Amino acid sequence: MMPFLRQLWRSLASSLRARILLPTAVLFAVVLAAMVVAAVQVYGADMERGLHDRAEFFAGMITSGVTNVMLQGTPEQLPEMLAMVARHRADLETVSVIRGDGEVRVSSEGSLVGTRPWGDLRKISGISVFAAPGGNEGQYAVLQPIPNAEACAGCHGAESHVNGWLDLRFTRAPALQLKAKLGHTLAFSATVAFVVLLAIAWWLQGRESIAPLRRLVGAMRQAESGDLAVRADNGRPDELGVAARGFDAMLAALRRSQAELEAFYRERMVRADRFAAVGELATGLAHEIKNPLAGLSGALELLAEDLAASPRQAEMVGEMRHQVARLGHTMESLLSFARPPKARLRTTDVNATLEKVLFLIRQQRKAASIDVRPELGPGLPAVLADPNQLEQVFLNLCLNACQAMNGEGALTVRSFLSEERVTVEIADTGPGIPADLRPHLFKPFFTTKREGNGLGLAISARIVAEHGGNIGYRCPPGGGTVFAITLQQARPGQGPERATEHAA
Repeated sequence: MMPFLRQLWRSLASSLRARILLPTAVLFAVVLAAMVVAAVQVYGADMERGLHDRAEFFAGMITSGVTNVMLQGTPEQLPEMLAMVARHRADLETVSVIRGDGEVRVSSEGSLVGTRPWGDLRKISGISVFAAPGGNEGQYAVLQPIPNAEACAGCHGAESHVNGWLDLRFTRAPALQLKAKLGHTLAFSATVAFVVLLAIAWWLQGRESIAPLRRLVGAMRQAESGDLAVRADNGRPDELGVAARGFDAMLAALRRSQAELEAFYRERMVRADRFAAVGELATGLAHEIKNPLAGLSGALELLAEDLAASPRQAEMVGEMRHQVARLGHTMESLLSFARPPKARLRTTDVNATLEKVLFLIRQQRKAASIDVRPELGPGLPAVLADPNQLEQVFLNLCLNACQAMNGEGALTVRSFLSEERVTVEIADTGPGIPADLRPHLFKPFFTTKREGNGLGLAISARIVAEHGGNIGYRCPPGGGTVFAITLQQARPGQGPERATEHAA
């Protein structure tokens, strides 16, 4: 039985309609039951009060008859008179005359003659209604004093003018039957009202909450299956309508995000195809151009020696050698971007790498007049990186800063710990980056330099990203540019060195 009840409770608990209707039904039942009980008690009390009033009036009439019989001096007629009175009313069970000492003198029920059912009756001065003696709940009694009319004129006490009492016993069966009938009628009416209220509540709940919720759940399932064009709002002004409109707004945002993601990945696919084409092209160019360039460079070097006596011709040969070297550097950068080398990750001291880069910067002729300011934070934790590739990134950013300042200004290199990540900032005092060029800064082949190839920042950004870090920049209002590189700390237990293959 208990497992069945537990299963039934789980089934009911999983239904919204049951969780709402069950407490409502219990509340309806309790309220209606209380109303029925209260109504039966109130109307039953009113009915018994009316019966008591009529019984008292009837007792007064019988008392007048008994008094007349006693005044006429014919007390032998009392039994016949009481028997006739008992037959007159269906609800009157017995009628008795009690003497002043409390003993039953005459009664329509012979067994009561000579008994003392009430004990001392001298305190009763007027007509009264009592429960029947002996605990008989099916009866009630009316006691009516019988006055002594002859002695009453000169008496002063309560006892001197009472000749006895009239004891009438009435059955409560009619009142109980009326109360039972009233209770049955009200119970039937309450049951009908209870069923009607539950039916109305069931219909209203289904119409106002269950059906809209099912519609909303259906829309959610359609959206889950991939149909983001579905709509759940049907114009309801209530809370469910607000929820449906919120769901539709969420789907609209998802559609916009999906379109943006599709456009983004479409662009990435185009870029990936382009990079693949560039890789293939770079590989082919490396074999087709690199060797001829080496031969051309050697030939120009010999030609420069032969034409050293002619300044004009030597200058032309020198420019040719410069352009050949620039072309070779471009080919090397293109190969590095298309086919990046394997990174050998190991715990690396960022400050040591920066000091090496700053030493190389100080050897540059274009940086001879630049004030190099190292601000390296002491005690920085090691990072997991390829020192050579990290040096390439820092050197490229420092050289770009020197070129932006045209050989004059201050180059500040900072390193510090921020939010458990090692951060390196490279700041210059140059003119800054124009606002219209900032969105294209890290795109491959984008450059504003006469001798640049547009791959330096793109390669640096990819190296930092493959090391699990971030690269960004800001242009302070006072001028200049600050590039910031954040790198992850080396976790305890990581190997001293491991190689990774970068994706093309």
